[in-house]
Amino acid sequence: MLLINKKMKDIIKFFWASLLFFALASCEKYDPYEDTPNTACPGGCDVSFEINPQQQPDAYLDDEGYWHVYTGGMSYFQIIGELEEPYDFYHINDIPDISVTLDSDYWVTFDTISFTTPMYGILSWYSTPSMNTPLPIGDTTYSINGLILNGESVTNLVGYEITPNTCMDCPYSSTLFGVYSRYNTHPTFNIFNLGELKGDTATFFVEVEYASEWRYSQNPNASTAHQKITTSLKVIFE
Repeated sequence: MLLINKKMKDIIKFFWASLLFFALASCEKYDPYEDTPNTACPGGCDVSFEINPQQQPDAYLDDEGYWHVYTGGMSYFQIIGELEEPYDFYHINDIPDISVTLDSDYWVTFDTISFTTPMYGILSWYSTPSMNTPLPIGDTTYSINGLILNGESVTNLVGYEITPNTCMDCPYSSTLFGVYSRYNTHPTFNIFNLGELKGDTATFFVEVEYASEWRYSQNPNASTAHQKITTSLKVIFE
């Protein structure tokens, strides 16, 4: 009887030991982020921008990479974009997490006088000394900072204005410059098309930001998916 009890105990021990072994062997480490895409778009995020041919049918892109826009007719023209749709994960309530900023190097002041600033990219004048770059206008040399300090307002061709009351060194200052389109894959921007532009050239700078809500995420895949894409359009007004 004692021998049978001992065998039963050994069998029970072996059973539980075997069960534990198989349970541990089949257990895999769970990764809560494994289903998160580490890129914002399938195959990469492609973006393209052009002058809207339906609104400006005579506009064209030449072999040198310049768009030609005619100043006669409508008082504005449109820059339109086509953006790659991001993964569903990078949507907020079924809306793509995309932000587009448009800026230009072309300014208007003194009601009729216009000038351009040396810029190499989106909002570059804000982070470089070019705000004080000498700007020859007629027989006088100015700078944007100098104009503002003298009480003048300057208007960028894309539609925003810098006035003497604009805070240039506030934490939010960088959000005051440029115009924005958010949460869509077909942004449209209306640009002034003034007769005074004829014969001038302007450069429009575009920055597309994907997955901006995830740029500080603890999810390593999501933080990698956050990206900024920059491009530009050069326009000759005729």
